[in-house]
Amino acid sequence: MPETYDVAVVGAGVVALAVAEELLARGLTVAVIGPYGGDHAGQATRAAGAMLSMFSEIEPGHPGDRVSVETGERLAAHRAYPAWLSRLAATGERVVSTVAGTWVLAPAGRLAQLAPITAAARAAGHPAEEHDAGQIPGLHTPVDTAGALWLPTEARIDSGLLMEALSRVIRRHPRAVWHDTTATGVATGVVRCADGARVEAGDVVLAAGVATASLLDEAGRPVGVPPILAGRGASVLLHAPAVSVPHVVRTPNAAFACGAHLVPRADGTVYLGATNRLTTSVDLTHPATLDELAVLAADASTLLDHRLAGAQVRGHRVGLRPYTVDHLPLLGRTRDPRLLLATATYRCGVLLAPRIAALIADEITAPGTLDDHPYRVLRPMPTPAASAALDNDAAQALIEHLVQGGANLPTAAAEQFSEFVELALQVLLDDACEQGAALRRLWRSAPVVEVVPALFALPRRMKGTPDVR
Repeated sequence: MPETYDVAVVGAGVVALAVAEELLARGLTVAVIGPYGGDHAGQATRAAGAMLSMFSEIEPGHPGDRVSVETGERLAAHRAYPAWLSRLAATGERVVSTVAGTWVLAPAGRLAQLAPITAAARAAGHPAEEHDAGQIPGLHTPVDTAGALWLPTEARIDSGLLMEALSRVIRRHPRAVWHDTTATGVATGVVRCADGARVEAGDVVLAAGVATASLLDEAGRPVGVPPILAGRGASVLLHAPAVSVPHVVRTPNAAFACGAHLVPRADGTVYLGATNRLTTSVDLTHPATLDELAVLAADASTLLDHRLAGAQVRGHRVGLRPYTVDHLPLLGRTRDPRLLLATATYRCGVLLAPRIAALIADEITAPGTLDDHPYRVLRPMPTPAASAALDNDAAQALIEHLVQGGANLPTAAAEQFSEFVELALQVLLDDACEQGAALRRLWRSAPVVEVVPALFALPRRMKGTPDVR
């Protein structure tokens, strides 16, 4: 192998490995820098349920232009999946297949949340069938469940099997070298490694998720990298013989998270996910907390099936999902023309992997390809005003976050609380008092809707009173 590679790919998650495999398929020499074995603590890919959600991530409050862009990219990834998996299998790897079918379950009072999902699917020519929740195979839904939506073309994949296949393809490839270490820094055409090695390449693709900023001087600001936030997601694996669901079952996004969801696995376990909490201190080794697991347990038994309360826990993981202020990925070249990013995929990294790999490979082989793409790194990304990010759904989502498990405040009280919180948050963010200043500092560090629970809890923490959520 040459001492200087065509491309160095930094990262060991699904996006990094997909990019590396695509570049190898196009005839380039590739170095991968990232741990090959170990438990990959904190990595989003290996903690993921791997739902290939083209439509079910859409929320009523999402702007139409965002829905259009994201749905278009997810559909392109969906179309790329069969050929991608076939190419992996053609190398002699075990066949990794997707399993089609997703149920979206609307809890009591939330039937309207199915409407934008239905509209997006049908607009794209995909079926979206409305059903009674009692028709979901293998599930005993709560009696007050509002309804269900069957999306037969939304699929799932076993992320563990996919990662094994990608890893082996790359390790065996004659034009690839895998440096089984971690990167400690990235500069123009050079990756510095924890084992003392220096990997040189014509281009460097940084696909290190929430660790991206820590590998760049001044967190990447000189080369135009915007802030990359971390959404902490806890999940558990269950042995639940009483709940035998053949397909993904999930609720719509709620309470700043991706809804409660069950994903059956081939080994007979079922994946239960997932929380989503903004963390301003990235610690890949911090395990799940009792509160996070309690939230999962409450949502599972009250929103999905009461029998899940008796399921046996076989394991749990935490993954840190990278995302941006505008919630769109970062793809392509930075101001350093030899440094590219492939990150900030939030909850859709496994779905988008083959699409991102093709886009990055296009940019490397034909520079300028991504100059006008909506996910380009150097796109305008102004900090949103509080009134824009704390929209009409933020206060209601905060109520759901606080009560958990499908509980509800009386309608009048919920409306009053919602109106008060909406106003109070905006006023506090502009106030000159000590608590207002602290809230503003927290807001400036992460100006996204997911910061609302932390804003709500901050005054209590400043008084020295432990918060319960």
